[in-house]
Amino acid sequence: MRWLFLFFSSLRLTVALLALAMILIFLATLDQVQWGVYEVQHRYFQTFIAFGHYPSQWPGAGYLSWLRVPLPGGFLLGALLIVNLLCAHFRHYRASLDKIGISLIHGGLMLLILSGFAIAYFQQEYYMWLNVGGRSDYIQSFRDVDLVLIDHTDPKADLTVTIPTTHLQPGATIHLDALPFALHVVEYYPNSQFYLRSQNPGSPALPADQGVAQNRDLGIAERPYNYTDDTQNIPSAFLSLDTPGHPLGTWFVSTLLSGEIIPPLFAKNLPQTFTVNGHTWEIALRPHREYLGYYLYLDKFIHEIYPGTDVPRRFESQGRLVNAATSEDRHILIYMNHPLRYGGLTFYQASFAPNDTASMLQVVSNPGWLLPYFSVALVGFGLALHFLLSFFRHLRAESKLAKPAGPEPAAGPSPPLAHAQPATRNSQPSVSASL
Repeated sequence: MRWLFLFFSSLRLTVALLALAMILIFLATLDQVQWGVYEVQHRYFQTFIAFGHYPSQWPGAGYLSWLRVPLPGGFLLGALLIVNLLCAHFRHYRASLDKIGISLIHGGLMLLILSGFAIAYFQQEYYMWLNVGGRSDYIQSFRDVDLVLIDHTDPKADLTVTIPTTHLQPGATIHLDALPFALHVVEYYPNSQFYLRSQNPGSPALPADQGVAQNRDLGIAERPYNYTDDTQNIPSAFLSLDTPGHPLGTWFVSTLLSGEIIPPLFAKNLPQTFTVNGHTWEIALRPHREYLGYYLYLDKFIHEIYPGTDVPRRFESQGRLVNAATSEDRHILIYMNHPLRYGGLTFYQASFAPNDTASMLQVVSNPGWLLPYFSVALVGFGLALHFLLSFFRHLRAESKLAKPAGPEPAAGPSPPLAHAQPATRNSQPSVSASL
């Protein structure tokens, strides 16, 4: 087992892992143009095995685009670097007061790598739209979408049944105890596009006979899923609902009908509702929601730009935070580089609606957000401590070299000088040679 310990503690392994990390970062940077930051993080860094392919920007990409090279992902490289650092530490480290700074540096580096794992597993990003003069008590996911069926019969509280879109496979039938009807998935598009049928002769009509899509001059086409960060996908689905012996028709749902900016063509026919056994139900496809338990109010939104440009100079949200559970009601101010931290969430000013009628906040849940700060502080303290200990050790060594080796002779009369004797011919050794 000693050879295994020597392998994991070797400097060559450290250099090899760092080289692989540089290759991984290089390939991820090239793919970021096509896949976006979020998808690249999952494909390259938040995995144990990554598959790098021939970059589309390089010559010959049309012929070599099929090439896939397996590489250690970010999780595997991070784990191996921790093992390598631990083994090297115990192999070369000798416990002493002068080496305590090195221990702190190594501990800070390991904590920094572990913080990357924690952030990758636990960090979640959401957003919140606030209309001027309005309020909200929930945040929404950027990418996860749910099919929701809401029973509005009880005036005090709604009953909401949530079905993730991973269950919306075409041809699937969904039966839930909380629903008095069954759902049949006719079609589901992770990303879709609408068009006018009058401008596309021969295109099929929407397969919906209930709700907003009935009797519309509209068609729908599936689009490739978009992974870039600046383009939002529009999931859509056609669902057939029925109770035993009584069909409820086919309904069209889409995130296009549940956003903050709904096309006027559909706005008058929303929400989509139907009645079953005296209960009024609403059906919708919307981003996944997390409810907060408190409200954020937007009283005023300020948006200023630099003169003669469209570049924002200042945009901020002014409002209130109201938490009935804690009897808290206080003013809040959120602007660039000045987030609101509350309840384990961080609210950043991110965007705004046209005509400044609404503000969008980016909301981040990251339980391990303090770990990188602790790790960097630990490494900095370890470097400073190691420098000071080495500096004082050097001063002590210099002082020892400057100090005389023995006691100086006492002052007194000088001893008489010895009389030099004349050298004789035989006083020095000589070498003679004879033939």
